[in-house]
Amino acid sequence: MAGSSAIERALVRSLERARSAARVLNVETARYIIFSDHHKGQRDGADDFARCERAYIGALKHYNREGYTLIVLGDAEELWECRPKAVMRAYANILKLERQFHPQRYVRVYGNHDDEWERPRRVNKHLGKIFGPLDVSDGLCFRVQNGDRDLGLMLLVHGHQGTLFSDRLAGIAKLVVRFIWRTIQRLTRLPSTTPAKDACLRDDHDAAMYDWAAKQDGLVLIAGHTHRPVFSSKTHLRQVEDQLAALENTPPEERGEDFANQVATLRAKVEHVRTKDQQCQAASAGKPDRSSPCYFNSGCCSFGDGDITGLEIVDGQIRLVRWPDDDGSPRARVLVQASLADVFASLR
Repeated sequence: MAGSSAIERALVRSLERARSAARVLNVETARYIIFSDHHKGQRDGADDFARCERAYIGALKHYNREGYTLIVLGDAEELWECRPKAVMRAYANILKLERQFHPQRYVRVYGNHDDEWERPRRVNKHLGKIFGPLDVSDGLCFRVQNGDRDLGLMLLVHGHQGTLFSDRLAGIAKLVVRFIWRTIQRLTRLPSTTPAKDACLRDDHDAAMYDWAAKQDGLVLIAGHTHRPVFSSKTHLRQVEDQLAALENTPPEERGEDFANQVATLRAKVEHVRTKDQQCQAASAGKPDRSSPCYFNSGCCSFGDGDITGLEIVDGQIRLVRWPDDDGSPRARVLVQASLADVFASLR
């Protein structure tokens, strides 16, 4: 796969840097929520976050009230299209809600669209006015424990590391986005179509991330960037399709009275998820099985229908969640979950 070696080298560097300052995550007590890819703009026609603001506000209030640590995993601000000052002004309300987690329960990682935060002086100038002293890194590493027992490592990065336009040629890409694409988007109100949203490219990128993580010893990789939720190395669409297949294969004698309704409900759910995750079937055909639970993706906070997705780590579980729930209420809908102890046991 073109570019996969560059991605692997970049992930190795990120792991080395993050591991030197690794934190302990005990599955018995951990309470984390991971969100990424908000792409907060300046409230114009090119702003992909505006439609998701309501869901995100509800989520922030809930997780703050419940004592979670908030991890913002990159591309929080759309700084390829907008100047930092304009975004800070447009979304001061959101940043002030995030500030309520700071400093003990707030972690920031920068991505490609907000890589200005790579420079501490820029962080101090813009984010510092709201948060005060704030460290923004390119990755975060946890030593995961269950009581006194080490389970393995968890690496969190935005996920753009080593890619051609998002990392190595980011300077050129920024100019195109800021001065050409943003104008088109403002006039037409088309949703963003950056490389992170190209279905075929996303499939290859997810595969490269998985392949690197699978080579590591006892490591779980969590990323954003692709805007495509992935749980236990499967997309949410694949998860639901597998549930439907398992249900349809239930022996006739074991089917309950509600079987037909259950099948219809899952089929409808498959179609609902498919509209949000239009996969490139040609790119996926013939790909090797990637079933080790070593790669997870938080999805994004900029879906066109106003939904957001994230990853919860709580009660010994890792959960892919969506806000709002199925009836539009401001609460999390758990899409799929797994025991963290089981996840790491499966890596051995």
